[in-house]
Amino acid sequence: MTDLLYLAFNRLEFTRRSFSTMLANTDWSKIDRLLVYDDGSSDGTREYLAEQVARAPVESSLRATQKLGPVGIMVDYLSRTEEDGLFVKIDNDVMLPPGWLGRGLEVMASDPTIDLLGIEAIRPLGPGPHRFLPAVHIGGIGFMRIRAFEGCAPTPRGRYGFTKWQTSHDRVKKGWIDPAIPVCLLNLMPFEPWLSLSREYVLNGWQRDWPPPMPPECKAHWDWWAP
Repeated sequence: MTDLLYLAFNRLEFTRRSFSTMLANTDWSKIDRLLVYDDGSSDGTREYLAEQVARAPVESSLRATQKLGPVGIMVDYLSRTEEDGLFVKIDNDVMLPPGWLGRGLEVMASDPTIDLLGIEAIRPLGPGPHRFLPAVHIGGIGFMRIRAFEGCAPTPRGRYGFTKWQTSHDRVKKGWIDPAIPVCLLNLMPFEPWLSLSREYVLNGWQRDWPPPMPPECKAHWDWWAP
């Protein structure tokens, strides 16, 4: 069993698509608690999440924070969690495909020394068996063991700080699941139905800076999701 952390800050339409897809494509029998954080949204995201949390299939809660940022939220969660175990952290612009949870948990169970397992990738979910591919850091989305943070929780730096923490702690074993799980970052999609939505967020100043979007040929990777 594992906790699932879902982090949101504005981007209501992304949140609607992301959260509903997560509900449909998660094996909830493997989830202990769903912990939803809204980090100061002002566009209706918090109200939408409150409605969804009330209907969630497992024990769920919505915690309202005020611009803690992803790292600050993780530290808040860790400060409230006494038992060792696993948790999964995802953001509200992430689309998760069917089978994502089971594949990740299988890899974590295959090697109890794995601390952080990343799932942020742009390749389709490949056939098994899946394995652990070592890396310097995994980004901010993935499977994490609580023990990895004992006595050395990351320091929030606005929206950032997690990557620097990972690269500074060699004792933390981190890597990617391989073949990869296709995590769809909505605001990087250069094709519909995400393109116009991403453009709207950029024009209104709601979107934080990101690297250039994925090339259009990546569209085939996301055929598992029908808009």
